[in-house]
Amino acid sequence: MFDSSIQEVNGKGPKKRKKSLDNVCDKEQRSELESDNEVASENGMGEAVSTDAVGLLHWRDMPKHLQFNPYVLTGYRPLQDWAGCIRSLFYFHNETINILTHGVSLVYILVVLPGLLPWGGGGGAAWFLSLCHLLGALAPWCGSFLYHLFMNHTSGAGLYHRLLQLDMLGIWVSQSIGECLLTKI
Repeated sequence: MFDSSIQEVNGKGPKKRKKSLDNVCDKEQRSELESDNEVASENGMGEAVSTDAVGLLHWRDMPKHLQFNPYVLTGYRPLQDWAGCIRSLFYFHNETINILTHGVSLVYILVVLPGLLPWGGGGGAAWFLSLCHLLGALAPWCGSFLYHLFMNHTSGAGLYHRLLQLDMLGIWVSQSIGECLLTKI
């Protein structure tokens, strides 16, 4: 859809600079870093990244299915395997806030909400309504957490679209169960 960033189209984009390693490290460290960069570029986008330090990418370097927001230009995680996606919880990138806010909310709901619901009072109907309420509260947070965490998986566009469907399903479950409960009360 977009082959270059908005800033590049307008001619106002940043000038590309090659980072100079001369001032930052000695000759031995510089050659090690340059060889690491060459290995990473040879792997290409379809390979899982297995280096300790993950290099974040620009919007234009991402596969087409991940180029949906041309206003966020940097900080994209490269395509990774399952373990790499989970490791991305521990460094900062453009999805960090989405992942952490949904994950923290998910844990909070799991810890606090079950103690607030009337599981035993009122018979089987109270238990069923409590379960529906809990599932309705968890669904959007769980779907969105999984979507944002694994959206850059090496499986590509197919898995990405399934995760997006899971995210939307969570929202639908929340709205549907919430509506049913409100109309029954």
